[in-house]
Amino acid sequence: MKVWIIGSGGLLGRSLEQHVAVSDEVFSSDTKFDWDNSTVVSRQLAEKCKLFFGQVSQDQWTIYWCAGRGTLNSSTAQMHEETFVFENLLRAIDAESSPTIRQRGAIFFASSAGAVHAGSQNPPFTEMTATKSLTPYGDAKIGQEALLKDLASRLGIRVLVGRISNIYGARQDLAKNQGLIATICYSVLRRQPVNLFVPLETSRNYIYVEDAARRIVSHTRKMFESGLVEKFRIKLIVAPDNLTIGSILNIARSVLRARPLVTVSTNKHGSSQPQSLVFKSVVDTSLDTDSTTGFTVGMKRVMADLQAAFLRTGWQRSS
Repeated sequence: MKVWIIGSGGLLGRSLEQHVAVSDEVFSSDTKFDWDNSTVVSRQLAEKCKLFFGQVSQDQWTIYWCAGRGTLNSSTAQMHEETFVFENLLRAIDAESSPTIRQRGAIFFASSAGAVHAGSQNPPFTEMTATKSLTPYGDAKIGQEALLKDLASRLGIRVLVGRISNIYGARQDLAKNQGLIATICYSVLRRQPVNLFVPLETSRNYIYVEDAARRIVSHTRKMFESGLVEKFRIKLIVAPDNLTIGSILNIARSVLRARPLVTVSTNKHGSSQPQSLVFKSVVDTSLDTDSTTGFTVGMKRVMADLQAAFLRTGWQRSS
């Protein structure tokens, strides 16, 4: 299997690369993609796409899309730029792959469960629940999913859309102001307060990044099973349980043996988000049972990574 992971420098991409490298041939790209310039990065991705398919030969292949700099706070204009880049990648895949190659390939797309279901009704939300976004970020994810559904229909390439809940893990990029678990651990180390923009009763689903990576690979590989005629599939990549922010702070106090300092305020972004998002996957759940990291174990790993980073480089608010 030839594998190309777009976004391999990010939290999820790194874990995916470590997982697939055991058995697959990972396409190496020495290009530093210019994600700040949509025109330049579109050209860079098209060039790498040509190289990738030039190396596929008679092998099966998978492209994992884990890129994108959008967040729940991104503007409509920012998300339009991101969709522009993604559309150009799909055009490049169309242009550089033959009909025979397409039949041997798959694309995984990292979507956001919370963003596309922020306004959905009647939880728990499953793969069958109608999407309803409340942000430009969610609108863009829904639009990108639709582009992939059309691609699967037109070209016959297998597509798996992974609607992922809140990922946490070691080496999370704190500079993006994301990652509650890593932020809490970081604040405990530095004895600085965490500034929260939502109530402590806010409930979310947190999945450890290595669990998410294993599930993604398992479900993507299943798309290649003989007899499977379905070309487009949606799968929730979520943890079994939700946690409130208040309960996370209590767990942190016990696990980290320190009381996190917290300030709570409100802003327009926090107030627009639902207080509770509950998910329940109903698609191929048998593949999810062997990849569950306990939350306390995951938090301990995040803290251990931050402590090791401090010993190496000192205090840096970075990945």
